Amino acid sequence: MKENTNAVSGVLHHITSKQNYDLRRYFPEPYLADLIEQFWIVDWDLCSTATHIQQNLPDPNFHLVIEKGGIKVLGPVSKVYTYTMRGKGRVIGTKFNIGMLTPLLKNAPDYYLDRECTLTEVFRAGIEKELQTLFFMHSDADIVDALHTFLRDYGSPVSRSQAQAIEIFNLIKNDGTIFSVEELSAKADLSKRSIQRLFGKYIGLSPKWLIRKYRLHHVLQVLENKEANIQDVVALLEYTDQSHLIRDFKEIIGTTPGKYTT
Repeated sequence: MKENTNAVSGVLHHITSKQNYDLRRYFPEPYLADLIEQFWIVDWDLCSTATHIQQNLPDPNFHLVIEKGGIKVLGPVSKVYTYTMRGKGRVIGTKFNIGMLTPLLKNAPDYYLDRECTLTEVFRAGIEKELQTLFFMHSDADIVDALHTFLRDYGSPVSRSQAQAIEIFNLIKNDGTIFSVEELSAKADLSKRSIQRLFGKYIGLSPKWLIRKYRLHHVLQVLENKEANIQDVVALLEYTDQSHLIRDFKEIIGTTPGKYTT
């Protein structure tokens, strides 16, 4: 079992918030690497009256989530996702690779945007009770092994169009020099219309929106590390002006950069 030690992204106030919980991430075995990006387990043990409100700006992937109260499939999230931690608790998750649940979905990905659905809306019935026992396992290795066993039948070869969608999505996520769909189209050597069709089929969010989102990921990182002020960020990420940055930030994060840093 290989632990994912790469930097965590999209977690608001990560430096201070991580003191409230213990997050572990693990890569899947090779035979499920096309289907799954990672498994993740979060435990927290606050005092009985304490509450921690965790806010994330996650990637637009589907997640299988196991909690004390039940099991759900979380669709792509378009804005900040808030989760309240109280007392002692745990969440176990599986993060699926972009586009890889599409063959199992009854609707287009955008139907699931900012929505939760039941396990049986995506996976086979009759497995809920078995998966719920994972919540009470003490060993991360046992949890990950059980998830491998459950998901082994859902892996399938990556189609050419799925591979294209994943490649273009990764360009947006990892290439900090892409600020428009036109620039994305040129780097991907694919028309804007073709990219939009791929994202509609496999992701459920537009390339334009995702470019905005990942620009804000960079903003969060810079502000979190106190590497620059707002004016520096405007120049660094080629916003037309400070008001444009503030508008994007408030729409997706829910507050202004100034309030976020105070």
